[in-house]
Amino acid sequence: MTPWESEYTSLLGAVAAHWLSAGPFMFDIGPGWIGLVRECHQAVVSEFPHYSLRAVEQKEAELAFHAWPLPWGPQDCAGSSNQAWHIQDRQLHRITYRFAARSQSVCERCGQPGTPRETRPSWDMVLCDRCELAVPEDFIERVRQLQDYMQAFTL
Repeated sequence: MTPWESEYTSLLGAVAAHWLSAGPFMFDIGPGWIGLVRECHQAVVSEFPHYSLRAVEQKEAELAFHAWPLPWGPQDCAGSSNQAWHIQDRQLHRITYRFAARSQSVCERCGQPGTPRETRPSWDMVLCDRCELAVPEDFIERVRQLQDYMQAFTL
């Protein structure tokens, strides 16, 4: 197991209790964001010890931490709005948006300061200068291999 696989496995173990049980879970970030995602998870847990996590991904050169407060329920059984849940949802998303904003200046590959770039056609990433030069031509294929590896984790 490579060091990044070990770090991913550790992070997955930390967030596993919060995975939404219905449907697949997406976990698709570069190794440079592992610490950022761990901090985001810890910040969410400090305010919402019980939350539901659907996905953690890089989306258009930004961290997307898809989480909701529990108990989940924007509407109750009668279909009326649950105002308290909506307030908690906004509070939780204020936390995740802070980390999304921070991610725009953290290299996804190494964790050093970076900037959003279009590394390959239609693939935006946050990279430092060194990692931009190191992105291999077969980068997209390697990302797909990592995604296949991450899909092997099921609960």
